[in-house]
Amino acid sequence: MNQQNDEIQINLFEILMQLWRSIVIIILTAAFFGLAAGLYTYYMVTPMYSSTSSIFVSTSDSTISYNDLMLGSSLKTDYMQLVKSRTVLENVIKNLGMENELSVGGLGGATSVSNPTDTRILNVTVTYKDPRMAKELVDELTNVSIKRISEIMDTKEPKVFEWGDISSSPVSPNMKKNVAIAALFGVLLSSVIVIVIYLMDDTIRSVEDIEKYLDLNTLASIPISEGSETEVRLDNIKRRGTNKFISKLIVMFRMGRR
Repeated sequence: MNQQNDEIQINLFEILMQLWRSIVIIILTAAFFGLAAGLYTYYMVTPMYSSTSSIFVSTSDSTISYNDLMLGSSLKTDYMQLVKSRTVLENVIKNLGMENELSVGGLGGATSVSNPTDTRILNVTVTYKDPRMAKELVDELTNVSIKRISEIMDTKEPKVFEWGDISSSPVSPNMKKNVAIAALFGVLLSSVIVIVIYLMDDTIRSVEDIEKYLDLNTLASIPISEGSETEVRLDNIKRRGTNKFISKLIVMFRMGRR
C-alpha cells in the first residue's frame, strides 16, 4: 500500500515538473487565446446598450390600506406580463416605424421586466445596439404599456417613476471577462496536451526508468565523454528518423572542422 502511494506521489511530481518545464509554452498559448478573444470581441461583436424606465404600481387615489398593498403586490405579476404582451410590442414597433428593423420576437427578447424586492416599482429595460434607440424603445414601450394596462384593468394609468436614459457605456460584451476566459482555456488546453504527451512517452532515459518500468537490475553503465555526447544525440536523431536533413548538415559541419 505504501509502495503504491509512493508511486502516485512520484508520478504527480513528475507531471508537475513537466508542466513547469513547459511553462513558456503554456503562457504563450494563454496569451494567444486571450489576444484572439480580445480582437474578436473588439472587431466582431456588436456592443449592446441598455436603457431602463420605472413604473409605479398604484391601486387607488385614496389612502393606501393593507388590502391595497396586498393587491398592489399581486398586480405586479399582471403588469409584467402585459408589458411584454404581443399587442404592446407590435404597437411599439409600429409607432417608431421599425417594422423592417425589429420583429416582435426580437423586441421581446431585448426587453426585460424586473421588480426590486419589497417595492411596487417595475423596472423595464430594453437592450439595443444603438443607445439613443434603446432609450426611444423603452420610453415608447413604457408609454404604450401604461395605456394598455389602463384599458385592460379599467383603472387609471400607472405612474411613470423614471423614463429611460442614454447609456454611455455598453453592457455587453465584457472585454475583460472574455479575455480572461479565453486565456484560462488556453492554459487548460496546453496543460492537457503536455500531460497527455508526457503520459504517452515511454522512452527509457535513465537507470531509474529501467528499474521502474522494466523491473530489471542494471549490471553496468557506459559513461559518455564530453566529446561523444554530440555523436550520441545525432545517432538518436538518425534512428528516430526525424529531422534527417538537419542532422546531415551538423555532421558535415563537424567533419569540415576536423
